[in-house]
Amino acid sequence: MSITSSFIDATLCCSLKVIRVLHEELNLFEEKGIGFGGDRSLNIDLIAEKIFIKKLSEFGNILSEEAGFIDNGKEKKIVIDPIDGSYNVSNHIPYFGCSIYFEDTASVVVNLSNGDYFIRDENTKIFDNLFRKPFKSNFRHDVILFEKAYKNPDIVAKLAKHNLKFRAPGALSLSLCYGESAKAVIYKGEIREFDIAAAKFYNQECFWHFEDDLIVMSPKKEDLKEVISIIKE
Repeated sequence: MSITSSFIDATLCCSLKVIRVLHEELNLFEEKGIGFGGDRSLNIDLIAEKIFIKKLSEFGNILSEEAGFIDNGKEKKIVIDPIDGSYNVSNHIPYFGCSIYFEDTASVVVNLSNGDYFIRDENTKIFDNLFRKPFKSNFRHDVILFEKAYKNPDIVAKLAKHNLKFRAPGALSLSLCYGESAKAVIYKGEIREFDIAAAKFYNQECFWHFEDDLIVMSPKKEDLKEVISIIKE
């Protein structure tokens, strides 16, 4: 088995362990201070991070949202967001996941609430589910996923003016992956490597626009241009 395949298998194994923790452990949502990434850390964040670090350290150095950089003496870096959407999981909102990027090699993003997973390596791109056949359809591609919409009422008003529907799910890496089936994804706020590295690698063929505090991604170039022009009005 190649190193890439071993990494992907190890990451999916870790994801299953985290799902089990979510169903079996107590006191998961106790606050444990501020993590390296600047957000509050919940107990579930630290437990999940420990699971990933233990299993993935053999593949590379670790950069994790909670612990920061861990030098394992390797050539490549693994970027980990152990729980993307901590606020959702702590409020029983079923949209949260984990996001893992193996530098220039592979990415794995898992929706821990329903088992959907997104994998990309040098040769393949896969959308599947840990437990069942994933839901697939002839998607309409007419809704925008808008992360941090609650902090950007000006953009909300502009989208409404143009009758563009949006949803604000609350887990950026998941939205950037599911965004391959949306009209576009908008994020306006602090941009951190933990939140976007895996999804950017997964959807590298999509069209991306970056500014200091803005990301717009779309499967179609014309939709990207349309959404950016609306934001800039």
